[in-house]
Amino acid sequence: MASEALSRSNMPDLYEKGLRVLFDREEVFSAIDRVAAEITQYYEAFETVNLVPVITGGMQFAAALLVDLERRAPGKWIVVPVFAAAYIQDSVISEPAIEFPGTFDARIKSDAPVLVLDDLLDSGTTMRELITLISEKGIKSTKLAVLLERARPRKVDLRPDFCGFELDSDAWVVGFGMDSEQRFRGLDGIYLLESV
Repeated sequence: MASEALSRSNMPDLYEKGLRVLFDREEVFSAIDRVAAEITQYYEAFETVNLVPVITGGMQFAAALLVDLERRAPGKWIVVPVFAAAYIQDSVISEPAIEFPGTFDARIKSDAPVLVLDDLLDSGTTMRELITLISEKGIKSTKLAVLLERARPRKVDLRPDFCGFELDSDAWVVGFGMDSEQRFRGLDGIYLLESV
């Protein structure tokens, strides 16, 4: 396969950039497939589910997950993105910045559940704020799906309802939506950033 050959050919460059594979492409897509199966089963009784991807980190996870969800239950999923950020630079957390596009309220199906999609659940502060804001719009059920959760105590009481991987480490990770100074989001696996 061309993409596998491309990934293998780029590996030496990634090691030179201080990246070490944590979960490769095959493991990531296997986890997404598992999460899609869990989500489809959980929402089986619902005609419509609002998917709310968090831009920009959640784009890649949301896109891959949506393809799998549509394959399993075509026509069930409405996509209504939001913008949210918590980091001003690697490992430096700021106050949550959340922006709802002007069309959000008109596009969301208020009588249907919401599933927020993001790449990483870290401190949980931004996700807790986003879920609160969505609930204030009259949505009765809001759940969270993430590709990767840092398994550690949080100041906010929040765990993902659906999760691809748990990471018991504070190491900085990149790839599949996660970045370092806006770089490496598009990698098709998840990598530990060992040096810059």
